[in-house]
Amino acid sequence: MMSEREVWLKAMAVVRTHGTMQSAPVMDTLLDVLGDDPHWADWARVAAAVDAINDSEPQ
Repeated sequence: MMSEREVWLKAMAVVRTHGTMQSAPVMDTLLDVLGDDPHWADWARVAAAVDAINDSEPQ
């Protein structure tokens, strides 16, 4: 499983590429970010981090 730092770095990469999760090629970016054989829990953790980033107020 990924470390907490890896989860947030990967989530930031997804947000940087796609902004919100309404974009069509998000799955391709997730596959690139998570690698060949991601643990199912890592999918959930990265998705939760992406949601948290998208829901946060701009600073």
